[in-house]
Amino acid sequence: MALQENGSQIRYVENEGSLPIEITPSQNKFKGGEINLSASISSQYVTSILLSAPYASEPVTLTLTGDKVVSQPYIDMTIAMMESFGIKVERLEGNVYRIPQGKYTNPSEYVIESDASSATYPLAVAAITGITCTLPNIGSTSLQGDAAFAVKVLEPMGCTVTQTETSTTVQGPPIGSLRPLPNIDMETMTDAFLTASVLAAVASNNEEECITRITGIANQRVKECNRISAMVHELNKFGVIASELPDGIQIHGSKIQSLKGPISGVKCYDDHRIAMSFSILGCVVPDGTIIREKKCVEKTWPGWWDDLENKLGMNFLGVDFGSSDDLLNHNEA
Repeated sequence: MALQENGSQIRYVENEGSLPIEITPSQNKFKGGEINLSASISSQYVTSILLSAPYASEPVTLTLTGDKVVSQPYIDMTIAMMESFGIKVERLEGNVYRIPQGKYTNPSEYVIESDASSATYPLAVAAITGITCTLPNIGSTSLQGDAAFAVKVLEPMGCTVTQTETSTTVQGPPIGSLRPLPNIDMETMTDAFLTASVLAAVASNNEEECITRITGIANQRVKECNRISAMVHELNKFGVIASELPDGIQIHGSKIQSLKGPISGVKCYDDHRIAMSFSILGCVVPDGTIIREKKCVEKTWPGWWDDLENKLGMNFLGVDFGSSDDLLNHNEA
């Protein structure tokens, strides 16, 4: 809608409202001016307009409309990066941003942090297995929303977290002693909810009510798959009680000894985050866990399986899906 209002023509090649699409720019290319855009589903749309705005024919005033803006830290990170490259965005009241015309200029030096979303996985391995993991390029000064995962999720669950401006170290508690999170709003780090969910699955710690409730993640229903539904379905396969909330997920923590990996394996829905999250749970499931569609991790971490084995010390066995006997007799962490 924002592009159409700016003069571009959008044609749906196959089904209305779905990819693939064909975009024909207006004769004035990117006109600019007043642009209204909903940011209630993803901040990525906002980032695309912000980054291209300096090259518009007119200065851009971007107004974010609709419901609550999701993933605000990633909008802030985009604006900070733009300033490092010579474009200063002015933030006005009411989620309005004014972007001047200009050209990006390269700074003499620019430090690229580790991906905070991916960083949640090795940190979660430490949390669930009781080992120590240090990430040297993500710390307390990071603007990435998921960089708060260690402090806001792992620490309340019983981990020891040590964080400097540029590094994060997590020491997990003894296996089986993670604590549930009665209520946690993960709106500023929605991608990390999958990582938190598999930890919540084993967060019992002898509590009377071993329930974790994660909210603020409604946008995860429109990612690579409906991630909330997928997590509920796959957790249920392990014997974990989980259910959907209007904007989140509720998980009843179980004793590790009671978990059983599904014979048919974990369906990953071709979603890298589901594969990596359930590989974490597989680290402690007594009889191991089969992860199907393992190549989907290549979207963000092509070497995940090698790193999980060689750097974090987890064990793997290959599985041949040629017969049902193979599924019964082999397990892959």
